[in-house]
Amino acid sequence: MSHPITQAEARCIACEKLLQALPGLLDEQGLQRVLDWLEARQILLDGQEDPGAVETEGLALELAVANSFHRLAEVLRGAGQAGGK
Repeated sequence: MSHPITQAEARCIACEKLLQALPGLLDEQGLQRVLDWLEARQILLDGQEDPGAVETEGLALELAVANSFHRLAEVLRGAGQAGGK
């Protein structure tokens, strides 16, 4: 028994398909710019040198977004390597 796909699920599927297609659509420099952009957003910038010093209370959303950027970069790197880039 299947359930109707929600708008959010459809958006996630579309984003995943785009993510998988990007390495084939971008040249090596373009892909690297996307990876650099994602890398810059994987770490919360709080001005402290010691990442362990950051209190995580109240930062759940920001941490989840940073982690998502990290996972997106991993997927792109994997797709790029599989595509011979």
